[in-house]
Amino acid sequence: MGRGSRGSGHQTARLPVDLTGIISSAEKNDLITLVNAITETMHRDMSNMFDSPPVRTICEETEQDHWLSLPLRQRRGSNKENLSVLGKFRESLNGSSSATYEKAHRTIEKEENEAMTPQLRELKKEALLYFRKWQGSVLQRLREIIVNESIPYASGSRTRRRGVRGGNRGGRSDRGGRGGACVAASTLATGPPRAPTIHVDPDLAARHKPLPNTLWSLHVERRKLLLHIALLALISLQEYNAHSRTLLVCIASSLNLPYKVYELEEGRLAQGLAKAALEVPLEDDKTGQPDEMKASSKKWKLGLGSASGSSAPLSLATSLRNVGIGTPQGGLGLTTTAAAGLLGLMAENGFLMGTLFGMNSTRPLAKMLESFVREVQDFAFIRLCNSLHYEYTDPRESPVEHRRLRVVVAISGCLLESDDIIKPWRSLNSQAEVYAIRWEIAALMSLGSALETVIKSTAWGRARRDIEARTIFQSLIDSTWPEPLLRISKIIDNPWGVGMVRAEKVGAVLADALIRQRFQGDRPVSLIGFSLAARAIYACLMVLAERRQFGVVDSVMMLGTPAPSESRVWLTLKSVVTGRLINVYCESDYILGFLYRTSNTQFGVAGLQEIQGANGVENHCVKTLPREHLSYPSMMGTILRDIGWEGLDIKAVRAETVLPLVQTGRRRV
Repeated sequence: MGRGSRGSGHQTARLPVDLTGIISSAEKNDLITLVNAITETMHRDMSNMFDSPPVRTICEETEQDHWLSLPLRQRRGSNKENLSVLGKFRESLNGSSSATYEKAHRTIEKEENEAMTPQLRELKKEALLYFRKWQGSVLQRLREIIVNESIPYASGSRTRRRGVRGGNRGGRSDRGGRGGACVAASTLATGPPRAPTIHVDPDLAARHKPLPNTLWSLHVERRKLLLHIALLALISLQEYNAHSRTLLVCIASSLNLPYKVYELEEGRLAQGLAKAALEVPLEDDKTGQPDEMKASSKKWKLGLGSASGSSAPLSLATSLRNVGIGTPQGGLGLTTTAAAGLLGLMAENGFLMGTLFGMNSTRPLAKMLESFVREVQDFAFIRLCNSLHYEYTDPRESPVEHRRLRVVVAISGCLLESDDIIKPWRSLNSQAEVYAIRWEIAALMSLGSALETVIKSTAWGRARRDIEARTIFQSLIDSTWPEPLLRISKIIDNPWGVGMVRAEKVGAVLADALIRQRFQGDRPVSLIGFSLAARAIYACLMVLAERRQFGVVDSVMMLGTPAPSESRVWLTLKSVVTGRLINVYCESDYILGFLYRTSNTQFGVAGLQEIQGANGVENHCVKTLPREHLSYPSMMGTILRDIGWEGLDIKAVRAETVLPLVQTGRRRV
């Protein structure tokens, strides 16, 4: 079942919010119109993704599919050699394997098979249903805002009243009443709405195209206020998921605000909420909070019972006021009462605030990590913040200033030294909570050492020239490899086979951490990984798709991925990725091609070719890998910059000492 089936915040009764004198009725109505337009665009893009046109991969002579024929554009042969090699490795690992790996691998095989059947249509149906429920809760929350037009509005904004067919949904007037029909709604429009002509943040506008609206021409402080109102309203749903974050970024773009404005708003609210959550004693968190939540909910429902919407003054946590929420200095015009009303129960309930950040006494993080270590050796979350890094074992011990409303999980897929767990991710700045995953250090070090040995060998130098002459795709299709390379293959085949098995295990563990243990709380998560870590992310997304866990994952970047490139498989992955799903590949990553020969290459190799036939999946081609497959860690900052990853430390990117690369422009299929 999708995440919408669990008891999320938008199912809780909320008190209408009176913003009379703060915004005009026209601004409220035009904000709702903009949010509706953005969410409809998101819905259409999601639907179009599932309706991607098929890609022809049939070899005309053999009438058989082979996805490697796409980059090769030549007739294919059969690929029978070594298909059972990885299976032998898996059998040999039975002693160290576990039910977690077996379950994860069955899920991957099941999802790969079902991606080629009508099961994809069922996945589309459930994904769109979940989205519609979320969209409805967002629009309903905004419609609960009251603006009393009988009180003169002092902002100087010009408004006009235009008839709205059918009135506002639910027959509510601008005052939030439930009985009367709305015969007219005010709007700022004096003609057809337009998108911003010159955007203050071209990069943001390129990633999230501004939609035509009437609000972007307002004074910048008014636009910041509207974005702030939308942020507080979404937080009040008690679940800040990936759809909510995408919506807010799109609102910022359409209001012609720079991404930095949204980033700062998100950051200060996160710190205020985290500080308020920590002010709840741990004993109360364990014993007293359920009753407190019931009492708090009762208070809010009593407020709903009043015809005028009046009730006892709503309180706002001191920590939120300390970061400027609802104050003259940082409230952007919102009063304390208005900010508290917009946040709903999140304004003062420390237990709910803590849940947002994964502070849940019923699911202690330390206990969760203990169970994960039994499945995956050395497993840990390492918190990265500027030059600091520490093992994350207790959410309440994390400094408040390190808290953010979005999470990035970065995973290394092979190691040359233990510091390689964190070194590739120095360019990810402090505007997100960045965690590196430590896992199977011995296995990853063994793989890194084996790869380095082979790459430096004379045999590889000769073999590389032979593969380059034939192309890696022809070598994979024909299963024809240079003899010197086959003689030294045992050096890397075993570490690679072991690593593939354990990568699938860590992918299953990561999925469990996100959807059952919820280490991130109720915040969106982005995933980045290269080599075997990309395989782990692939396994994680397959598990999320099987469990219909929509809205958990924001964006994903997978580099040098040892996984199929078949379009319907990637459509399955994209169904649980709300934001960007980026495949970074290199056609000259010959080591990856040679290692992946032990798998079924009929469905292609994502790390060697672009994904075709999957709308919304992005491809980024790296033309040169100076150190073959081992190049990705040292090039990470440059690649993140080139694909336009949000929130990078540009100084750290510039500090990377890598050879100049010629790369293709990013594009959507």
